[in-house]
Amino acid sequence: METSAQELDDAYRQTIYWCELPEQSVAIRIGHKHPVLDDALRNEAVNEWAFITAYNPHSTLKTPPQNRAMNERLECEIARLGYSCWHGTGIDPKGKWPPEASFLVVGIEPSSAADLGRKYHQNAIVIGRVGGAAELLFLTSAPGCR
Repeated sequence: METSAQELDDAYRQTIYWCELPEQSVAIRIGHKHPVLDDALRNEAVNEWAFITAYNPHSTLKTPPQNRAMNERLECEIARLGYSCWHGTGIDPKGKWPPEASFLVVGIEPSSAADLGRKYHQNAIVIGRVGGAAELLFLTSAPGCR
């Protein structure tokens, strides 16, 4: 699937980042605040979070078994680094990209989250903090990626 940098930017910004919080689910959207997520983070006594997947590195479609194996490694690494996480799914509302199993990493600083995303060859991750809007953080220097 050949995709331009602008198409990727648009796709990431339109994606709905569903997350299964301890008490309920939340749909995270880029540029929006999420009070329900903020409350769950306060209950964990943390302020920052990142939404990360290992699926489809560099936006290159992989097989379901490949994606699951990479995501299992990511989940183990998140735990090894001492973070807890909540399961989620990145969903393209246009259906061009298949859903991507993901993790909302609780209490991770943006720089550490970026390092983790780069290690798993992601073009971008979603980051946020209590009281703020969800932000798209590009990890690559591809034209059009900020």
